[in-house]
Amino acid sequence: MNVPELTRLFEHPDRKHAIYPIVHGRIVKDIAGRLAEQGFAGVVGNVPYGEGYPDDPEEWAATERGFRAFTDRGLHTWIYDEKGYPSGSAGGAVIDAHPEFTAKGLVCYEYWRTLSGPCRYRSDVPGDKLFKAMLLPLGGGEALDVTHFLNDRNVLHLEVPAGEFHLFLMSERRMFDGTHAAESYSEPRDCTNLCDADATRAFIEVTHAKYHERLADEFGKGVRAFFTDEPSLIAWNIRQNVYPVVPWHKSFPAEFAARFGYPVELAVVAVVTRRGHEVAKRRCDFWDFVADQVADNYFGVIQDWCRAHGLASSGHMLWEENVQSHIVCYGSFYRCAKRLDWPGIDQLESEPDRLMSHGAIPIARLLASFADVYGGAESFTEFSDHNSRMANRQIGMNWIKASVNWHFAMGINNLTSYYNFAAFSDDELRDLNAYAARIGTLIRAGKRLSRTALLYPEAAMWTEYTPSIGRGGEDPAPAMRRIQEVFAKVSWELLDRQIDFDYIDEALLNGSEIVDGKLRYNDRAYECVILPACSTLSDASVNRIEALVEAGIGVVFSGTLPDVSRERGPTGEFQSRLWPLVGTSHCALVPYGSEYMLPSSRQFPLPRTVRIAPKGLSSVLTGAEGKASFNDGEVISKDILMHTRAAGDTLVVFLCNMGGKPYEGTVCAEHGRTATIARPADGSLQPANGSVTADLLSFDLTLRAYEAAFCLIEKA
Repeated sequence: MNVPELTRLFEHPDRKHAIYPIVHGRIVKDIAGRLAEQGFAGVVGNVPYGEGYPDDPEEWAATERGFRAFTDRGLHTWIYDEKGYPSGSAGGAVIDAHPEFTAKGLVCYEYWRTLSGPCRYRSDVPGDKLFKAMLLPLGGGEALDVTHFLNDRNVLHLEVPAGEFHLFLMSERRMFDGTHAAESYSEPRDCTNLCDADATRAFIEVTHAKYHERLADEFGKGVRAFFTDEPSLIAWNIRQNVYPVVPWHKSFPAEFAARFGYPVELAVVAVVTRRGHEVAKRRCDFWDFVADQVADNYFGVIQDWCRAHGLASSGHMLWEENVQSHIVCYGSFYRCAKRLDWPGIDQLESEPDRLMSHGAIPIARLLASFADVYGGAESFTEFSDHNSRMANRQIGMNWIKASVNWHFAMGINNLTSYYNFAAFSDDELRDLNAYAARIGTLIRAGKRLSRTALLYPEAAMWTEYTPSIGRGGEDPAPAMRRIQEVFAKVSWELLDRQIDFDYIDEALLNGSEIVDGKLRYNDRAYECVILPACSTLSDASVNRIEALVEAGIGVVFSGTLPDVSRERGPTGEFQSRLWPLVGTSHCALVPYGSEYMLPSSRQFPLPRTVRIAPKGLSSVLTGAEGKASFNDGEVISKDILMHTRAAGDTLVVFLCNMGGKPYEGTVCAEHGRTATIARPADGSLQPANGSVTADLLSFDLTLRAYEAAFCLIEKA
């Protein structure tokens, strides 16, 4: 695409890229008319949650009329799939008909007293149904299965062999008390087990299929996607728990043994107690197994149904901000997100300083990466001023627009909303929707130009995480906290340096090709791979890292070098192989505890095509061959977010100022010739007053507080 084509898009934005309010009540013709007049893109809606839900024919007829009131106006809609949340049970209808689909967990009770054998010992058991009783040798070695000592009264009468042991009991439990099922804002309600494909199919029959009966002709047209909301394994407590819990389904014993060749109870022992043989491998095996169960049997079943019916599967998961929640809620957040056609987030903050909080993962960039990397192109947010309203603060339109900017800069490109817009006039809302549509239309041009890949440290997370009785099952151990800290810190450092990047996993790392000094996957071409707190990696990944360095692709270890093999456990081999690479021109290590977790550009230049620095600072240096390059110094602009896209012969650069003060900067672009500045606040276009020095275009840009602008840069 060229600049004139892009400016035409900007001047004539597609309305479907404005905002979609979420309406859970009856959608009537008056709602459609009002939202259309205010410039909204459409609506996210559902059949009302009356006493007859989900079978009331009058409500279904009214819902059909409501959706068609939007589509008849040329507007678009999404379908919210559940009565409240977490999704999966259809307001209890699924479990009312099939109680066997209720989410289960495995309560893990380790008795504190040492049992010295040989002796006889009696024990009652916790939970609803004992799965396994094990004796854990305190001197090391494999756990002993003593379940056969259970009598018909559910009491153990053990024959303890010689040695010293702890008694470890695993019992099935309905996951309700203290869990998200009992504590959501929606209603206390049993949840379905996401590991059960039959439960998901039953959910689809009473939700998705009923919408299809009414609106099939609009699927993939006026109706864009289904929205699933915060489903999770439920095998953790929001409040303090009594004993640690891990996810469970009746199929686990047979399927786990068939896949890994040993009993699942030995993996659970490793996960909860760190005892037994091959502890690191077994911990990874367990969560790897759980991940596939959830990805295939919930997200995959819904995705397959949606695709077969011409729709996108969409939704957001729970506690995206915390890597520990990624494990306990899904086994693998990354793997499950890959089974969403349009992955999403919920963002309850609208105050700019909270959106820019560096203590949590930048979830918008994480979820948008799936759309960028795996080809879906679309992602979404459920954004609102919820936290401000809970604190009795009314936010202004400038902060709502700042939130719009934040999402688009991170890569999220669909806006569904729980905002309370009652405080704003129709003119203000029309202006907001025009603003969002301008950005949403232009931000889709081309593809995100991410030349850096950030590895999601999943094997390290699986190796280190130990379920606890604390809130959310959170593991307070330093190793687990370090992974969270480094992963978030590296992510934000890239954003602070305005470096476009994608999150990848080990499957992509090892399944992509090394071609012409780049790691290539789909349309991505990475020149650098960053590994944050990756203390555990697979053997294949370490082999691939060596190949990357040899091919001239940059590798940065942030925090540590790996020292644990996913397959073989702790090993000195990894570090003996990787240490000689550190300090070479294509490999760097930044140890944990450094002020920054990424090297400075003087030490190790990270790839970038466009750079912005405060006005007045030197932006270029001329090398010995007369070629211009970016300043060897590092400029950290923590209020400025950048999103760079390659659209044919043009770079589309979206910049936003998340700070409360004006920003005056200089934009520099490699191989740039001219630039046009497009401002979504008023739809204006103006040429940039730039200059070209040794193949580097430079021009000044001013952004008011919370303002955003596009720079459309024509390449030489």
